[in-house]
Amino acid sequence: MYAYISGRLAEKGTDYVVIDAGGVGYRIFTNTHALSNLPAENAQLFTHFVVKENEQSLYGFMTEQEKDMFIKLIGISGVGPKMALSVLTTLNASELAAAIISSDISAFSPVSGVGKKIAERIILELREKVSNDNLLADIGGTGAASPEIEAVNALVSLGYKRNEALKAITSVKNLGDTTEDLILLALKRLG
Repeated sequence: MYAYISGRLAEKGTDYVVIDAGGVGYRIFTNTHALSNLPAENAQLFTHFVVKENEQSLYGFMTEQEKDMFIKLIGISGVGPKMALSVLTTLNASELAAAIISSDISAFSPVSGVGKKIAERIILELREKVSNDNLLADIGGTGAASPEIEAVNALVSLGYKRNEALKAITSVKNLGDTTEDLILLALKRLG
């Protein structure tokens, strides 16, 4: 119903913001990433409208990748909007995709309300729906020769699985600027 909402940030709560768009205040539940990075003026969130029996709520995200992951998560039996938001508060979209692709149940352990069974269900049901493109989109696009993509390709040529390489580079992408730095940091992370 609402693709995105932009306007002035009118209020910030512990798990929501109110964006004033054309004189209407939209209360949008969001994750901590959006809460801490949303500008006061020209605030914009990509939104998803959830209708339940006794409630109608808007959920908003800084990127379309987060929104897409949210929609995929709430499509799983036993995962509601609040739990999906909790997952995306702990793991960003690329970390979640890496955990799903590599079947890393332990990545979900810090997520409040998500136990082993729910983590297994998320991985099982989303494995076919989540692709390496979700990871590539977060580290620099699918076609550009960015340092991140070059580092992923270098790790693959060294014998690492593409999923492992993507996960390692995603986890260190903010720590290095050059392809060489990223490769060294990722190799340390890979052990």
